[in-house]
Amino acid sequence: MELNMTTWRLPTIVALGALLMGPAAAQATPQDGATTATTEQGDVLRLRDDAPREYVVKKGDTLWDISAMFLNDPWLWPELWRVNDTVANPHLIYPGDRLYLSWVNGRPQLTRKAFKSLTPEGVIAAKGNPLPTFDYEVLKPFLDAHYVLSTAELADLPKVLGDNRGAPRVNGMTPVFIDGTLQADQKYRVFTPLERFDEQVVVLDVAGLRVSYQQQDMTEGELIQPKREISRGDVVMAPHPVELPDVIIPTNGAPVDGHVVATLNSRVKNGKYDIVILDKGRSQGVAVGQMFQAVRPGTTIFTDGEAPELANLYKPYDDLSRSWRDALKLPPRTSAELLVIQVFDGASAAIVVESYEWFEVGSYFVPKIISVEQ
Repeated sequence: MELNMTTWRLPTIVALGALLMGPAAAQATPQDGATTATTEQGDVLRLRDDAPREYVVKKGDTLWDISAMFLNDPWLWPELWRVNDTVANPHLIYPGDRLYLSWVNGRPQLTRKAFKSLTPEGVIAAKGNPLPTFDYEVLKPFLDAHYVLSTAELADLPKVLGDNRGAPRVNGMTPVFIDGTLQADQKYRVFTPLERFDEQVVVLDVAGLRVSYQQQDMTEGELIQPKREISRGDVVMAPHPVELPDVIIPTNGAPVDGHVVATLNSRVKNGKYDIVILDKGRSQGVAVGQMFQAVRPGTTIFTDGEAPELANLYKPYDDLSRSWRDALKLPPRTSAELLVIQVFDGASAAIVVESYEWFEVGSYFVPKIISVEQ
């Protein structure tokens, strides 16, 4: 993927963590030869100035929402519940529970007192479902509709040939023909390719497909609830429902760096709770729950003139003159905090859990270290 910015490689970053100047940036600690943003164990919890002393859990709350009321950095919520006999499993928090903020050995923690509501007849009402990490009903439509394939996998999938009208796009009013053999009793979905990066392709679920009958090496089918017109070359495969874990505990990011290569919201700028695609995945050690930071590089300032002058990287003369003019490189800045919620072989989907400024596809990311082993 071509980027209009200098491509940094993680092993060559010197003191990047110390230079990250976002609101959540902290001290730097090397990991496997790389330096990334981290938080020392002694300073791991920073309470909000307006943190409540107690809170009654409401229906619709999430673990993330509650932690954001108490912490400046809500991804550190496991630390808030850690030394806690009353909330051994933070997932087992229910609407109606009353949470108290207290201090144990100089560290803040949340404790729980179950709220029992008795009817006049003395019957204890059922609590219902415990709280999830996020509101998954909001996330699933985005995740269910997208998938990442290698270009080799994409090439092997059955493809839409079109319908018998000869139109360039299929609208679902007439049967559609597929190049390949499909099973009549199998459910299928039609996907259209979107973003391509390296040897990977992001595809979008655009319709269901019901198989009518086979004709030699060609399948005739009926489109089910198409979300948009289908193009020749769109591919057919079995649905890939997303099964998110009940609780996603944030952990240190794998020692890899890369770029944000796509977004699932079709916007140019991305912010909090948007979902983006990273160009590193399972084969590079990325797993669900790992955290990364999107980073904006610092600018270069010429300091040998009467007044400081910005070096414009898009002007060849300015770029070349850095080799002989006195220049100062300003520190990079954290643009966003990213939490991985779905992993593919060569890519991963991450939710933006905090955004300090709008950032775009092409942004550079590095691992975030949120805890240090003592």
